[in-house]
Amino acid sequence: MPRSIRLRPGLHLAVALLSITLCVVSALAANQVLTTASPSAVPAHAQALLSLKGQALSNGAIAYPFGAVLVSTIWRRPGWTPAGDKPIDVCWERPDDAPAYLRASVRDAVARTWAFYGMVSFRGWGACVDGAKGIRIGVSPDRSGTDGLGQQLDGKPNGMMLQMDFSASTYCVNRNEFCVRATAVHEFGHALGIVHEQNRSDAPGWCKAKHQGETPDKTITKYDSASIMNYCNTTWQNDGLLSDSDIVTVTTLYGGRA
Repeated sequence: MPRSIRLRPGLHLAVALLSITLCVVSALAANQVLTTASPSAVPAHAQALLSLKGQALSNGAIAYPFGAVLVSTIWRRPGWTPAGDKPIDVCWERPDDAPAYLRASVRDAVARTWAFYGMVSFRGWGACVDGAKGIRIGVSPDRSGTDGLGQQLDGKPNGMMLQMDFSASTYCVNRNEFCVRATAVHEFGHALGIVHEQNRSDAPGWCKAKHQGETPDKTITKYDSASIMNYCNTTWQNDGLLSDSDIVTVTTLYGGRA
């Protein structure tokens, strides 16, 4: 799949909705089997969105159009509605462990991807205090990752670790900030409950060999070779951009911005 192109705000949701419709029609026409979840297994805001987008099947099950997710980890908060913003708190365990400009780059990268398309926002971004909820970010000298997915990270100290110095990587020579940004977008995908694409049962065999982390309990109509969540993507971290499928995933689970 080609990388997603930048659309002006008034068009991106329409494109996402069209992608859903075409994908489902194509799948049904080809008699493909869609993995489904019972409505009770899906958070209310995601269930309503799927229904509004015409994804409720005749047997009452819900078809997920793209992405690979662990349903139980999708964020949910009292008062959240399908059309409303869904704020998630973010803080840094020790802000001084990373330069201010790189911390700002992480925030900006997430705002321009997941939060740009999805009705989810990340707020706060200050120093973590005792008992802080939401996503708590620690800085690592040599690795990035999350200790769980989605709301499993809620209030977990160092639940997300981000590498801020890629000087040892030949790929990142003279573009450390780019590598920080791209990695942050990938890890925040996990923070939204999205699993590695290569962990899907319908991934190519050679790609399945790169299985890492959780196996999704809800897989979808098409394997996405261009996903930022896919280790098998020939473009590292998809250059920090969301694929078309990534966009549909976040807008389906958390709502889309008009």
